[in-house]
Amino acid sequence: MAIQIKELHIKVKIEEEPVHSARSHQSIDSVKIQELKSQLIKECTREVLEKLKEKKER
Repeated sequence: MAIQIKELHIKVKIEEEPVHSARSHQSIDSVKIQELKSQLIKECTREVLEKLKEKKER
């Protein structure tokens, strides 16, 4: 039996801790943000495919 995912919702809440050092003035550049997004998408995709494989094996 095939499983079809029509919609997938991922909710994330990010809270930044206050930092009182010079590091707090640095911002993440857009390239780093894109890398992080790409990593997150790859990991989510891997997890979904793994779950689908587990269901298929049953």
